[in-house]
Amino acid sequence: MNDFNTLIKTFSQMKLSPHSKKNLIKNVFLIFVFQSLILTLPAQQALHTADLNSREPSWQAVIGGVAVSPCIETSYGVALLSDGRLLSACTGSGTVIWQRSIKGRPSPYISSFGDFLYVVTDGTKLNLVNPSGKTIWTANTQFQITASPVVALDGRVFVQGKNKIACYGLDGKRKWQKSTAELGTFSISLLNDGTFLAFLKAPKSNQTVASRYSPFGQWLEDITFSGIVSSAESCEKGVLVSLKNGSTGLVCSDGSANAASKWVNGSGNTNGAFKICYSRTSGNTAFFFQNGSRTEAVIVRTDSGEILNRFQVGSIASSDFRLARATPSGYFISGTYSACEFSEDGTIFYAASLPPAAKWNSIFYTDKNYIILAMKDWSMKGFLMKQTTENSARKISSPKKISYVEARAYDSTAMELGIRPLTNQKMAEISQAFEAGDYGQQEQEYLELLKTEAGNFLASYATVSNFSDSSENFFSENAVYTQNLLYLMSKTGTREFSTLYSRLLSSQIERGQLLSIISYAGDMGYDEDGQTLEAIENLVVNVIKPTETTTLKSICDATYKICLFMGRPALNRRGKNILTHLFYPQYDKNVRDYARVTLERMMDLEKK
Repeated sequence: MNDFNTLIKTFSQMKLSPHSKKNLIKNVFLIFVFQSLILTLPAQQALHTADLNSREPSWQAVIGGVAVSPCIETSYGVALLSDGRLLSACTGSGTVIWQRSIKGRPSPYISSFGDFLYVVTDGTKLNLVNPSGKTIWTANTQFQITASPVVALDGRVFVQGKNKIACYGLDGKRKWQKSTAELGTFSISLLNDGTFLAFLKAPKSNQTVASRYSPFGQWLEDITFSGIVSSAESCEKGVLVSLKNGSTGLVCSDGSANAASKWVNGSGNTNGAFKICYSRTSGNTAFFFQNGSRTEAVIVRTDSGEILNRFQVGSIASSDFRLARATPSGYFISGTYSACEFSEDGTIFYAASLPPAAKWNSIFYTDKNYIILAMKDWSMKGFLMKQTTENSARKISSPKKISYVEARAYDSTAMELGIRPLTNQKMAEISQAFEAGDYGQQEQEYLELLKTEAGNFLASYATVSNFSDSSENFFSENAVYTQNLLYLMSKTGTREFSTLYSRLLSSQIERGQLLSIISYAGDMGYDEDGQTLEAIENLVVNVIKPTETTTLKSICDATYKICLFMGRPALNRRGKNILTHLFYPQYDKNVRDYARVTLERMMDLEKK
């Protein structure tokens, strides 16, 4: 207040009109009031405190080395990579599910896709690890990867280097690679329409620039922000950003050619947020600022940018920051020495003092309220911070949209004339491109055509034929064409075509085509919700005759391939049920023997 009085005295001595002096003094007063409100935000008192230096952990587990990567959340708990080239997975209550060795030098770059893990090794190699810890494939990008992989809606994954971006499919095939201007330290950020931002290192006129690309590698535009970006975070509504001048905003796509700012707000801070956390539970966002020696949380309505609340939550500096994440009850934030969880109304559930930084190097907080510390003595320690209530379970809905392309409009007249969306020549082109990789922007056309014809295939069996003669079916009369279509569907490297296979297997498909559908569904391997295996089980129990030896053997192969790729215990159980059903005496001995050998291979998948 002394500074304010000094300024008032100075203004009184200035040669200004009485009206000007009055307005100037009023404006300065408002500025001082606003700043004092920020600097005197209530320092919330925690409902309880805990000293993890002296407190015994709720559980301990051995991870076989010092953690190199952060802990990654999975449906079963967490996974992390240690310097002993050991990938460990354990539940949130400390039970080690599996430990698997990883080939190559481990790095801190790791991401999850459901319960699959993308792990970077040797600086340049991208590995897909399934939920049982088996490495499905390894791709050498030929450049140093500088950030954790970013997984898109349809399963494709983006990796970035100093001046390169590459995209890989679920099958490990590279879809495209782009050279860029030197990239900054921010990871690729996905927008709500599937396009993404790559933040450039060099600012332009003291303003951050981000290049926007399509999922198929097409450069769309350069976006220049109004200042230097201090942090960025993807969410289902777009990309949340904070600038070093304290402003916050949301960049999104509304379907037009260019992305735009949905809203931009001042935060009242003179520095940018050092971390942004979006909560799927509430739909709101927490921006974390360093306010003097204190940490300030600003809660914002993500849709509109409206500031809902602001309060202090501890003394974590940006240089001290270790982890922040949304929780079912609010948000968790940790520095090197302390951590806390708080709600959006400012209630701090607890404040915890952490062990000395020399004793640990990775921290995580689970939805079941455990702080997990990866210690340097090769152990993980879990500390239960509060009892879980039924209402605290996080309600996360998986994204409804899993595709970046739509099927083309159905042209019944062209169909009647025998003109198909896919020609034999175009099929050969697509096949060659999928085999070679690096097909880039052409992929959009390829996926549109395949999705269109796959939809026609389904419609031809799901309803009365839409073709010229209701007794005719193009797909049944053109077996080679249909087989080529099914083959190409298995080579897209995207998860959406797995649902098409399961729908085909659940339709009244002719026996001559059923064998191909089963075989190529197995070749794809990906079966996210187990729908393909469910459809196969129904075929075995209710449709396929015991005398159809070739089809039954194909079912054995497809079942094994899907279980191998997916690595999920629930799917393994279903797979074993399918195979053991074929042990019944009504089946030919060749089928029973084939099923028994396949089951033995299945059992090997579950060995630790």
